Amino acid sequence: MTIIDQYRDPSLAVLVHLVADRPRAVDLVKEAEIQPEEADFLPETAFAWPEKRAFPVHTREHAVLSRLYRSNLAGVPPHVDEALAQACDLYDVPDDTFAREKRAAAPDDPADYLLPDLKRLPVRSAEQVKLAERALLDGYQKLAFEHRAEACKRLIDKAAEYNVSLHPLMHKLAGFTVSSTQVVRDWLGARQEAAPDAYKGAFQKLADGLRGHPAEMRDRSALIQLAETIGELDAKAGLVAHYDRRLPDPLETVFNTEKVAGHGVDLNGHFIPMARLAAYPASFYTDVLGEDLVREASDGRGGVDPQKLAMVLDTLPRDMKILLSQQLR
Repeated sequence: MTIIDQYRDPSLAVLVHLVADRPRAVDLVKEAEIQPEEADFLPETAFAWPEKRAFPVHTREHAVLSRLYRSNLAGVPPHVDEALAQACDLYDVPDDTFAREKRAAAPDDPADYLLPDLKRLPVRSAEQVKLAERALLDGYQKLAFEHRAEACKRLIDKAAEYNVSLHPLMHKLAGFTVSSTQVVRDWLGARQEAAPDAYKGAFQKLADGLRGHPAEMRDRSALIQLAETIGELDAKAGLVAHYDRRLPDPLETVFNTEKVAGHGVDLNGHFIPMARLAAYPASFYTDVLGEDLVREASDGRGGVDPQKLAMVLDTLPRDMKILLSQQLR
């Protein structure tokens, strides 16, 4: 379970979402001082969930904030809710502080869809993230290549927004993993062997075209175009029926490693956007990873360069990735 409260929401993006339709709560917390470093010095009695040192209630403002953050988390033990209720009673916080304001139905927003142009696969909540993921994993081959990659890319962004973990395959389908050119050439060779004579030369030409390229490719748009070309040849050569049996489909052929490229990193199956990496100070990474690793990611001004940091994180052993992912999310 990933816990996010006022001390674990560095950009306050989650809080903005929580108070969007709670104007009474806004009035009570707008002057609150949120200093994440003080969490290390507060006694356990200052937290509604002392075992996790989560949901502080040492001031009226923090009691309100904690109750707001708790409303965004499932599976919380009953004693946490009891402690939050007691704290709000103590500070004389009315229950209607947390009531949501009824609003007129907003116009349909294309940004809520994974395929905005088609208005398909809506995602407006954490639950819909998982529903859309299941739909894509079960039926993504029915979508055109550009639609597959776009839908999966937008799903990854939505999952980061709603703090939901996704199946690792989703990063491949979105075109966010590094491509090994040798693996692509190997699978093109397998296709050449399986294809009718009329198409063997086309697969050979594609494989030859990759000679001289770097061992790893990260240009997402170019790689998606390559996957589209392979898909068109597969269809003409009658190889589609072999997907998941003898051949990987074109997207998995091209995006064929577990290394995440692009605007984030994969930490033990959790995709962390660059924006979230950049939200934490260098001292946070020093505490978790140590000075040597952080020094490699320095921006030269006392902070960290997110791109350099992403490269460093990619080399971490699994146990450190697990630890960092827990701290980041």
